[in-house]
Amino acid sequence: MNWKHWLGSAVLVCGAWMTLTASTEAAPYEVQRDDQAIVGFYDWETKQTTPYPAGLSKYLVLQGTSYEKTLFLFQDEYNESENPYYLMDAKTGTSEQVDMPDHLHGVQIIDENHLVANSFHDYHVLTRQGSKFVISDTVTDDRSPSVRWLSPNRFSLHRSGLADWYDVQADGTFKKVRSVATTDFSPLTGDWIVDLSGAAVLKNVETNQTYELPNTRTQQSSQGAYETADGLYFQLGERDTSKKNMSSSSLYYFDKQTGQIRTLVDYSDDLARQVFHDGRVAYSVSGQVTMMSFADYLHQPIAIDDLTADQTAFLEKTVIEPKIELTRIDGTKALLALRDLVFSGNIEQQQGNYVIPTSPKRINDASYSAAYTAESGLVFRTKTDYQYKRYLTADLKQLSEVKEGLYTYKLNIGQPDVWVTATRVDGTRLSSALSDADGLLILPLSTTGLLGEKIKMTVGDDHFFDQAHTTEWTVKGYETPFLKKSTNNNFKTVTYQLESTVDGGTYTVYAGKKKLITVPAKKLTTLTIPYANDLETYRIVRSGEYASKSLSLKGSTMISSTLSHSALYDGITDEQTLIEGALDFDASYGKLYIDGKYTAYIDRKKTRIFAIKTKPLKVGRVVRLVARKGTQLQVSELRVVAAKNPTLKSYTTALSTRSQSWKMKATKGNTIVVTINKKRYTKVATGKTQTMTFPKQKRGTKVTVYAESVKHRKSKTFTLTVK
Repeated sequence: MNWKHWLGSAVLVCGAWMTLTASTEAAPYEVQRDDQAIVGFYDWETKQTTPYPAGLSKYLVLQGTSYEKTLFLFQDEYNESENPYYLMDAKTGTSEQVDMPDHLHGVQIIDENHLVANSFHDYHVLTRQGSKFVISDTVTDDRSPSVRWLSPNRFSLHRSGLADWYDVQADGTFKKVRSVATTDFSPLTGDWIVDLSGAAVLKNVETNQTYELPNTRTQQSSQGAYETADGLYFQLGERDTSKKNMSSSSLYYFDKQTGQIRTLVDYSDDLARQVFHDGRVAYSVSGQVTMMSFADYLHQPIAIDDLTADQTAFLEKTVIEPKIELTRIDGTKALLALRDLVFSGNIEQQQGNYVIPTSPKRINDASYSAAYTAESGLVFRTKTDYQYKRYLTADLKQLSEVKEGLYTYKLNIGQPDVWVTATRVDGTRLSSALSDADGLLILPLSTTGLLGEKIKMTVGDDHFFDQAHTTEWTVKGYETPFLKKSTNNNFKTVTYQLESTVDGGTYTVYAGKKKLITVPAKKLTTLTIPYANDLETYRIVRSGEYASKSLSLKGSTMISSTLSHSALYDGITDEQTLIEGALDFDASYGKLYIDGKYTAYIDRKKTRIFAIKTKPLKVGRVVRLVARKGTQLQVSELRVVAAKNPTLKSYTTALSTRSQSWKMKATKGNTIVVTINKKRYTKVATGKTQTMTFPKQKRGTKVTVYAESVKHRKSKTFTLTVK
């Protein structure tokens, strides 16, 4: 970097004039503050702070700096009378009050005698005349361009796809150097830029030659460059939400001879803060800046890595020797001594050795970390995930048998935090449980429907233990009662024959919750119970030392066919002329009997719901339907009962000589009768409101109405006299 010499300018320091001087190769400075108050200038290289000039306000506003960050221009905006400017040398801590034209901003210090500033569309060179800076040259650019400084005395006015480069000359004038076609760029050094018009490319503005970056990027900014005779090192930064400081940097090397760009470091948050043109770099570590040469920079660590492969299986108590490899910015590698590392996580140090710990529980996410602190103060870490294994000592010695059904097995397997898994032979998972801190296992297991089958019980696994132990078990229990034969004995009793492959337990017949009979269960068992119309609700249960098995008698003894009757009567009425009913869907046929006399045959192939015509039957007679399905019979019977008197409700309350109708409602199927002078008018009742019509009658004529059934039962009679 070209660091300027002060040439003996006269400076007023706290009321006394003195000569300013500045050494070459000065490191950049930054303004150091305590809260908002300025306390001095921090030297990045020496890490020393030059005190702020005494006698000046510590709340001046920074208006501009030099490219090298050694000269600073402040303004006292709180001085309402003058708003004076102060030019300060950060290395010596000296200050000179200077006068500036009004309404300037964007100040850049070229040297102690020249400044650049702008006002609206005008860009000015200001040249010192004593303690005043006056405008010596102006460039007007009405594009409202952005200003980018390329070197201590070169800048760019950039807008609308074109960047005009200007030099500030020693005589205080502008000199246009070139125009560069680009929509966006980031300056590097000399004639090199990163052109960001599209995908980022390295570009030489002198030759207009471009070179593609190894990785496609679009949003980059320069963090400095260092050019040698053979090539160009340049560092780019970009926003990166995956990093802790929300940004990452990449370092590249361009070989001038081959025209190739090589990535030295990609997407890192451990690169230098700034690369300077003179071959120095600045690191920022915990808010402190460290300067070093570029050669030392290339030799700095950039990452460490454990050569142990992730997910390597380590058995407890195993002694390991991690091999931690250091990678430098230049790509060279070296193994680090373990004494230079700090380990943490699932690892123990015992007598100078690193050992996999012993744990009473599984470690699902086992890992250890190694940390290395470089001379720069940067800390590099690597994390190694491994598969933690324990020795398996658990067993199922306390398990004597596996029963069919849902059972909870409580066993002490002798080791905590061990999975036990039950599966079918084909691998289908049945259940699993984890032993507690005392080695107690509580395993709920359902083996319903697996009677006689083999299942597997696996203790441990190959992932968390040195082995897994699997045993086979035959599921024991009772068979579901098998109904070999059922006999309906004249609808008085039903006899069942049950078969089983083994003896044991008992058979119990239940009618709902009521026990009817209990007998020992043998290979062939016969039991008889009284016949009931609700046999389909019965069940036979086999019980004993194993899970109970139940057989529902629904569908195994009787089918379901019915005779229909009105909800008002508990049987068929003596006025019905149709016997109605329905056969079971699975019935073969049905036969209708009246007082035991065969009356009709119902063919299920032709119909299921039937209506048989008949004359009104006498009270007390029995109508019986016998339905058959294979060897099963079902009887449904109803008695004939006396019908009730019909009902009639009148809605007409008066008749006149003009009346020709009567409005009423009567029981469906009965006959409505209107009588006038012994003449009857009739109509069959629909069960809904109806109107009976008749001729007009003379005053004084009596009209009666009532309902009558087929058995001549009558309803209440209503009589009205014509008015």
